[in-house]
Amino acid sequence: MKLIEQVKTDIQQYLNRKDGELLFNERDLQMHLAMHLKGTSHYDDVDVEYYVPYEQLDNYIWKNELKLDILVRKDDEFLPVELKYKTKRHSKKLMRFNEVMPDEVEVLKNQGAQDLGMYDFWKDVRRVELVRRRFTAVKNGLAVFVTNDASYLNAGRPTSNNYRLNMAEGLHDRNRHWQQPNSTCARTHPSFDLDNEYTINWCSNIYEGVKFHYCIVEI
Repeated sequence: MKLIEQVKTDIQQYLNRKDGELLFNERDLQMHLAMHLKGTSHYDDVDVEYYVPYEQLDNYIWKNELKLDILVRKDDEFLPVELKYKTKRHSKKLMRFNEVMPDEVEVLKNQGAQDLGMYDFWKDVRRVELVRRRFTAVKNGLAVFVTNDASYLNAGRPTSNNYRLNMAEGLHDRNRHWQQPNSTCARTHPSFDLDNEYTINWCSNIYEGVKFHYCIVEI
């Protein structure tokens, strides 16, 4: 099995787990998924926050630190995995140290700003493309998006500023441009083009009574 196929299968196994615990945030997902991948014994190494100097990458438009969420190595091949975990508010009672806390606490925050959430996902795809282009030992990569906010599954209105950034089911072209170039989003989050077209397929699972959706894009 190719490395990308093995990693994708293992990630799907983790995201499809039954009676899975509710994860609080993206760092929580990152650490638990990395431990899961490491525990499979399919890989020679699993690293997190793998630093790549962005100056090494051609056409890297963001000029900020690049730390790959998870990096998997098998023999001489490396595969980066980028993660996004976008949530809407959910509160529940927590058990800590075998004791149920008396009051509900906000375990998932209402992040909102779905337009920037979509942008950040496609930015992850682009960053992996640039890493793969630069380093011959990187053959492929994966971009994973997990959310309990079902609005991410919608295409939105064709006239919306973020329409070219949508994450609806199906094939997506290379264009990742804001439709209003003078908008605040466009000024702070530059438009870009991808190297390839990508297909999004959504799956879902329930963790502690909360329905989540996820997609995994192969790069």
